[in-house]
Amino acid sequence: MAFKAALLFSASATSLFMVQPAFAQVDQSTASGQPSATDPNTNLPVDQSNANGSVAAVKEQPAVDGTAPDAGSPAADADIVVTGVRGSLASAQAIKRNATQIVDSIVAEDIGKLPDNTVSDALQRVTGVQVTRGAGEATSVLIRGLPNIATVLNGREAFTGTGRGFALQDIPAELIAGVDVYKTNTPDLIEGGITGLIDVRLRRPFDFRGFQVAGSGRAVYSDQADKWGYIGSGLVSNRWETGAGEFGALVGVSYNRRRYQDQTAFDFISSGTPIATPDTVGGLYTSGDRKRLAVNTSLQWKPNPDLEFYADGIFTQYKETQAVDFFIGLPKAGTITAITPRGDAPSLAQSSTTTNAFTLTSKQAYQNKTDNYQAAIGTKWTPGQAILSTELTYNYSKLPNRNVITDTSFNTPSLVIDYDRGGTPFVQLTGIDLNDPTKFSVATLFDNNSLATSEQWAWRGDVQYDLDGGFLSNFKFGARYTHRRVEQQATASEPFPIGTPVLLSSVPNLASTSPDGLVKGRLGIDTFQTASTDFLLNNTDALRTLFGRAPGDRAFDPALSFFDTENTYAFYGQAGFRFDVGGVPVTGTGGVRVVNTVQDLEGAGVTGRQNYLNLLPSINARAELTSKLILRGSAGKTLTRPEFASLNPLVSYTSNGNTGGASTAFTGGGGNAALRPQKTDAYDLTLEWYFSRTGSITAAGFYKNLDGYIQTYSAVEPYLGQTALVSRPRNTENGKLKGVELAYQQFFDFLPGALSGFGAQLNGTYIEGMVDDPINGGRQRLVNVSKYSYNAIAIYEKYGLSARLAYNWRSNFVAGYNSGGVQAGTVLAQPTGQLDFSGSYALTDAFTLTLDATNITDRTYHDRFDGINSVSGLRFDTPRDTRTYDRTIQVGARFKF
Repeated sequence: MAFKAALLFSASATSLFMVQPAFAQVDQSTASGQPSATDPNTNLPVDQSNANGSVAAVKEQPAVDGTAPDAGSPAADADIVVTGVRGSLASAQAIKRNATQIVDSIVAEDIGKLPDNTVSDALQRVTGVQVTRGAGEATSVLIRGLPNIATVLNGREAFTGTGRGFALQDIPAELIAGVDVYKTNTPDLIEGGITGLIDVRLRRPFDFRGFQVAGSGRAVYSDQADKWGYIGSGLVSNRWETGAGEFGALVGVSYNRRRYQDQTAFDFISSGTPIATPDTVGGLYTSGDRKRLAVNTSLQWKPNPDLEFYADGIFTQYKETQAVDFFIGLPKAGTITAITPRGDAPSLAQSSTTTNAFTLTSKQAYQNKTDNYQAAIGTKWTPGQAILSTELTYNYSKLPNRNVITDTSFNTPSLVIDYDRGGTPFVQLTGIDLNDPTKFSVATLFDNNSLATSEQWAWRGDVQYDLDGGFLSNFKFGARYTHRRVEQQATASEPFPIGTPVLLSSVPNLASTSPDGLVKGRLGIDTFQTASTDFLLNNTDALRTLFGRAPGDRAFDPALSFFDTENTYAFYGQAGFRFDVGGVPVTGTGGVRVVNTVQDLEGAGVTGRQNYLNLLPSINARAELTSKLILRGSAGKTLTRPEFASLNPLVSYTSNGNTGGASTAFTGGGGNAALRPQKTDAYDLTLEWYFSRTGSITAAGFYKNLDGYIQTYSAVEPYLGQTALVSRPRNTENGKLKGVELAYQQFFDFLPGALSGFGAQLNGTYIEGMVDDPINGGRQRLVNVSKYSYNAIAIYEKYGLSARLAYNWRSNFVAGYNSGGVQAGTVLAQPTGQLDFSGSYALTDAFTLTLDATNITDRTYHDRFDGINSVSGLRFDTPRDTRTYDRTIQVGARFKF
């Protein structure tokens, strides 16, 4: 009996003190070859590393005339070096203020220390950025509500598997110097983001002044998993002056192991007449053991001050064993003796009673792995006022995955379900012991594996020439070529029923007990019997024999093979300009990027070729209204190609089985080879007031026209003479995204004594996103877009103590439009917030103790079927998921010398 459809269902306000400037001056003795920004208050460079490798070395203002003493002078030696949170905020603010585009940045407080524990977690503090969570981490990053962002590594395109971008979680925070979030584009930036581009900057040897050794280690406890993990990292860097010029070498390594557990209770889609009940109701424990390894290497050589050669390489590996323990109640797989309708929706059930109910548990065991490689070589030559650079990059990604699923079944004399008890279903079983393996029969096997690989060569060349005086400040042009090959193969997901019934207890070592405490007891189900994860993954052939299957992994299904070759040719030209309007200096950049994409696709009997040319003009202007007040404006076009997996034409179908009245015989999921690229016309305006080195108030407005924005929808399609509810990505029309962002940050240096260590960051975003519904017509909200979101962060840094308490909140958002069933087709996630803490204490300049905690308030996620059913036109609001996540505490230390 197949129940794959069910199995696949997954599952203070800080007071604003009087604004006062905090006088500070930046250390101007920057290292050779090191990138720097200019401090807006002093017009001196912001140093991104001091002699100890700390980020953003800043000195208190030493002289009333505003000049900095010579390096090495007694006055300079007496200056107080400020790093840590203040230094990172100062550098980030300087980058934002002096950038051509609209950009927000995160700069590491120290080697091995971003403001949060992962890149994704740190990015959620950026104005206009939200994240989604699961599997013990922030799993995806949204800029202005949308996930369609470009991600680059040191300015280079990088990716994981068949995706367009890389998993930010795979890049360890310990190896990162900073992260820049570009919300507007310039022609020299790689195309690919509807709402922005994220550039993750890794460390390089010329970032430091000499020999540097640093390391960190943390132990991580997760409360739902009730297990410890760990994180360790190390970095060694040095640079040497030789007769052949200056050389630099860096090696950084990070390894972490994280154990986590997510818990979910769910109502599935409803079907049946005259009173519809959910096809399945239940819960699941998702337990993972995840390991990540990253190695970053970098070599730099400067034969003379005007010429540099470099070679960079990074390897990341992800390994995960994941076990999902399902309890699946089937209210219609038995004799329904009573149904109570909902008071607000009489066509849907509030509760039901089933006798002699066939019931399932299931174990889904996964082994996932990813190996990512990137290597780059390049050179930069600065003859006079010109800058010439070129770079060759190679990317390779490989994802071999396998999963083994075994359903187990039993009959319970009575199954009573309340489908909505405070937003969560409540299940009562009588006459059955869920912890007795002799009551469970082995029912069904799913045995699948897949392999995805992706390889890319990319070359780019750029020329810039700076001009002295006049309207034009510089001009820049360049070209980029990429060649990428994507291959994806998989087995068909199909159930294999057992021939002769076998009790779970009769197979040695097969039975196991699920975790306990499911969604804190709200479901009414605690522990239950399922198959053992270790047995499924390590004794798979024995299991195959039990089901009458041949030993060994199943062969890939030719109908599920997918191959895509993509070549891109990009050319751009841009010019910097400067002029005055009524005494107000205006600077900026304007130009155009021309991109030709050629794509050859084949798979599932489909072949196709796309060849499209896009012109992407843009202009960014910056007006310095006063020495501290800046007005920016930007307009431009963007292009985002469909994900390779979304273009995959195959559809994987699954029989709904005997769930008691499902509306279609099959469910399916697949891609859409007819997808076209997504385009936007984007307009941005910001007003920024910088009242101190670490103090600012900024406001931004944005408006985007979306052409062909891609979302996933379900529709009924014919299959094998019957019907299937198939989910596919589809282009939409007439999309709009608009909003406002507000941000404030400040250290309260004007307060006396210990109080001067306090600071605050506050930001909030308002977004409206709408698009035409391609299935039913009319207008609907964009998926993932919360109308409101905010961050409130309290900071303290003084006397060696650094602490940050951060609360992140977002309002409701549409999680999807592909539900099916007779209830509402829209899944609406409820408002959610999370409180995190990060703290450290510097015992010495070289040794720091750390303490971090996440999900302090133990948040609960809810989403609901909320909206209009596309068939009946009736409006419903009923529960779907209740999810709980780990709270974590991390203790550790870091060192540098």
